[in-house]
Amino acid sequence: MIAPLQIDIDAATELVTKRGGGTIRIDPEGGVCVFNYPGGAIKKLRFNTRWRNGIETAVEHAEHETVAPENFRASPSKDASDLPRPSPKAANDNREQKWPGIVSSGDLVRGFVPPDYHLEGIAQAGFLYSTTAMTGTGKTAVLLLLAAHTALGKPISDREVRKGRVVYFAGENPDDVTMRWIAMAHHMRFDPDAMDVHFIKGTFSISKMFARIKQEVTKLGGAELVVVDTSAAYFQGQEENSNTELGRHARDLRTLTTLPGSPCVLVACHPVKAADASNLLPRGGGAFIAELDGNLVLTKGDAGSIRLHWQGKHRGPDFEPLHFDLKTVTAPALIDSKGRDVPTVMASAVSTGETVKRGIDARKDEDEVLLLIETDGDKSLQTMAEILGWKEGDGSPHKRRVQTATDKLKRLKLVTHTGRKWGLTSIGQTAAVDARAERFKAEQAATAASNLVAKSGRSEPYRAPYDDHDE
Repeated sequence: MIAPLQIDIDAATELVTKRGGGTIRIDPEGGVCVFNYPGGAIKKLRFNTRWRNGIETAVEHAEHETVAPENFRASPSKDASDLPRPSPKAANDNREQKWPGIVSSGDLVRGFVPPDYHLEGIAQAGFLYSTTAMTGTGKTAVLLLLAAHTALGKPISDREVRKGRVVYFAGENPDDVTMRWIAMAHHMRFDPDAMDVHFIKGTFSISKMFARIKQEVTKLGGAELVVVDTSAAYFQGQEENSNTELGRHARDLRTLTTLPGSPCVLVACHPVKAADASNLLPRGGGAFIAELDGNLVLTKGDAGSIRLHWQGKHRGPDFEPLHFDLKTVTAPALIDSKGRDVPTVMASAVSTGETVKRGIDARKDEDEVLLLIETDGDKSLQTMAEILGWKEGDGSPHKRRVQTATDKLKRLKLVTHTGRKWGLTSIGQTAAVDARAERFKAEQAATAASNLVAKSGRSEPYRAPYDDHDE
C-alpha cells in the first residue's frame, strides 16, 4: 500500500482558491482528493485518515459537486476525534432505500399484470437489456432497425414488435446515426417527419439530467422504446472495470425504464477486451451485468448474416435467434460537397424461411468444399470456386463463397491450412464420409425422380436439393 502523502492543508486550500473554485471528488478508499478546476486542469492529492475526515466534512461527502474555495477548510492541527465522521459508505454503492414492508402471498399476486413483450419472445417492456457486439457487427444498424419497426408497428421476421414512440440517445456518434437514419428513410420508404422517433444528440450524466429527461418524455406522451448508443458514451465514472462505478451506471440506466410508458431499454455495449463470438459480455465490472435483465448479443452467422441471441444472462425462456443482413447503401440526400455518394450501413431482417434455406445451402457448400479438399488440398480459393462452378454476378469466380465455407470448416476443426496446403483433420475425414453418403443419396433421389418424370411424359427437369446453383 502506498503511504499517504502529508499535505499542507493551507497550501491545498490556496491551490483551490487560485483556480477560483472547482469540482472536488473524494475517493475515501484510495485516499485521494481530486480537484477538477475550470479549464480542465486536474490535481490529485493523497491524504491520511485525519485529513480525509476533514476534507470529507468540508465537501459534505459529495462527489462531483462544485465547492467554493471558502467552503474548503480542514485543519491538520486538530485531532481526528474532534472532526465529525462521515456515515459509512456501502462497498457496492447502493443508494439509500426505504423499507418496502412485508406483503402476504395473496397481496403479492393480487392485481399483478405481466409486462408485455416489446420484441415478442425476446425483450419485455420495462426491462433493461445490453446489446453487445464487436465493432462492425451491426449494433447501431440493428437498434435503428428496431426503432423504425417500433414506430411503424411492423414485425421483425415473424416476431411482433410493440408499436409506439422511440427515444434514441445518440451519444457515441450522432452524425453516423443521422446518416444511417437518412438512408433507412430512403430504402424503407418512410417519411422522417412522420416517424414517432426522437433523438437526443450528445452525452451527459443520465442521473443528473433524469428529471429533465422525464419532463421531455412526458411532453412527448411517454415512450415504448429507449435506445442508449452507447453505454460507454454515457458512463460518468473514472474506471470502466470498477464494480462500484459500473453498478451505479447500470442503476442509472435502469431509471430509464421508469419513464412514462414503461419503455423497454436497450443499451449498446462494447464487449470485454479480447472478446470472441463465445465471450460477448458487456465491458465493465460484474456488477454491471448483474443489474441487467439480459445481455443480447450480435455475432456473424452463416452466409454473411448477423445473428441475434443472448449470452451470460437472460430473464425469460430461451428463443430462436433472429438473423439480419447488413448492407452498404447510399441515398440521394447523402452526397458530399463534390457530389459523391457517401455510403453508410443499414440492417434488414431475414425471414425464418430464408434463414433455414441459407443454413441448408451453407451446409451443402461446406460439404462440397470438404470433399474437394479431400481430393486435392493444393487448390486456391479461386481455383476451388472455378471447379465448383461458383460465380459472382459478373461471372468471376465466387471466392468469398469458398472463403465462407472454409472459415466454417476451420471453426469446426474439420480442416487445417498450413502454408498453402489444405488438409482434413481426423474428424474432418469422418465428416467427409458422411458428406459422400449424403451426396450419393441426393443423386439417387434425383435419378429416381427423373425416371418418374420420363415415365409420366413430363418434360420439366427435376432439380435435386443438392444440385449445384450459382448465386
